[in-house]
Amino acid sequence: MKSGIIDKNGIEVKVGDTLVLPYVDPMGRLTYEPDDKVKVVFEHGCFGYYFGTRFNTLFEWQKTEKGEYIPNEGNKVIYTGKYPFWVDAE
Repeated sequence: MKSGIIDKNGIEVKVGDTLVLPYVDPMGRLTYEPDDKVKVVFEHGCFGYYFGTRFNTLFEWQKTEKGEYIPNEGNKVIYTGKYPFWVDAE
């Protein structure tokens, strides 16, 4: 099953693919060093993976940008559709 989610190398993520997640340092900065590998599943109506006993959606990894300021609301969050993980070629 295809997801419509494109990894950082331009490959579409499918159910059953193994993703390589990048390392996030203790300060929350994203690096592109491999940290962990996970298997993509489709559960609860979305694409994600299990890490221990917790289900994580792939959407949580989507990069965001700061949008325009709206009075009484703050800045808009713009979802870019870009993801930092990549499909493992092995």
